[in-house]
Amino acid sequence: MTVVALIPAAGLGTRFHDAGPKALVRLAGRPFLLHALERLAASGRVDRAVVAVSPGSEEAFLEALAGFAAMPVTTTPGGETRCDSVVAAWRASGAGDDDLLCIHDAARPLVDPVDVAAVVDAAAEHGAALAGSPVTDTIKRVRAGLVVETVPRHDLFAAATPQVMRARHLREAVEAGLSEATDDVELLERRGVAVRTVVTSRWNVKITFPEDLARAEAWLAAAGGR
Repeated sequence: MTVVALIPAAGLGTRFHDAGPKALVRLAGRPFLLHALERLAASGRVDRAVVAVSPGSEEAFLEALAGFAAMPVTTTPGGETRCDSVVAAWRASGAGDDDLLCIHDAARPLVDPVDVAAVVDAAAEHGAALAGSPVTDTIKRVRAGLVVETVPRHDLFAAATPQVMRARHLREAVEAGLSEATDDVELLERRGVAVRTVVTSRWNVKITFPEDLARAEAWLAAAGGR
């Protein structure tokens, strides 16, 4: 069984006032993408990676990946949406039905390799698994700026990445015409595939705004760059 990381990296870092690819925004002097790939490789579970990139940015990604030797990495053109890019990376991966696809956001560069291993192991046993954590905030449903409901949180889980699945589950979802979702395992949920949850570190933050980047920089400095 091979484990292939799929990195949908065709998005732009517009919230960082940067017209370039978000995956190439720098954290501690190095692109998000390299941090994420190194941590995936350090898990000891991921064999290789395919990065889906935006058209026209291929040269920038190849330059960023030059000299990266932790595991084999290739690039492929991404799509207009996240799901399009995941599917493009899967098609380019050559993964067989029984191989595992480890889908991870480059914008989560602080993922713990131990957590990656735990999610991959859970998917190997159960067929699909995702990282995340129980919701601790009180969640309000709001319409037109007004609170209409407090949502019970006892069974809410904040989904993150990696999200890992047997390649056949993604293939079957695509063949069934499912292609749009807010995250990857949602495609499996719609087909009744059971997805295991794995509670992982809350430091596995998604860097969306400049203040997220500042917090990530501070965490890396405190951790000695690890």
